Amino acid sequence: MRNDEMYLQLYLIRHGESMGNIETTEDFDRTNPPLTPHGRKQAKALGERFAALDNYTLYSSPLQRAKDTAAQISENMIIDYGLLENGVRATGNGFEDFSESAEECYERAKRVVEKLKAKHRSYENVIVVAHGMFLNQLIKAALDIPCKTMRLSVYNASVTKINFCENEPPKLALQNDVSHLLKTDGEKLFWM
Repeated sequence: MRNDEMYLQLYLIRHGESMGNIETTEDFDRTNPPLTPHGRKQAKALGERFAALDNYTLYSSPLQRAKDTAAQISENMIIDYGLLENGVRATGNGFEDFSESAEECYERAKRVVEKLKAKHRSYENVIVVAHGMFLNQLIKAALDIPCKTMRLSVYNASVTKINFCENEPPKLALQNDVSHLLKTDGEKLFWM
């Protein structure tokens, strides 16, 4: 694949570690948990990783852990409610859990991919910050892998990159890359 044939580089990022990712007795909003102190360090490492990337559009889920992670990359972000975690929806008072099947989440992910491909067609970099279960479906939708074929691991603060070219299938360029977390997660990276 030549770079001049590529029209979209899609970077998919899972938010940093949140209170919902650890066992704790602390009281917090379980639908919209904040980042942990460790998750804030992971988000900062993501910001440093993407500091040299020029000309990109940043999208974030409206949930706080994703917005706080995205803010370390740039304060200039587009909040997209289509990026909500599987089984979470917006209400007038915030967010709530609801029953969303894997198939429904996959269909939502396909709509997000088609929207991004239609909007960004001139060798653009697009960064999406979202959630593990939703990104599992988004990656499969972007690569045209059926919903129930497999379940992909998506680590906290990981980067997956998919390149889109004219007249070719999309190319998975990175999957679950956490190399930027060496300073924050250290030896833990070797058993992830």
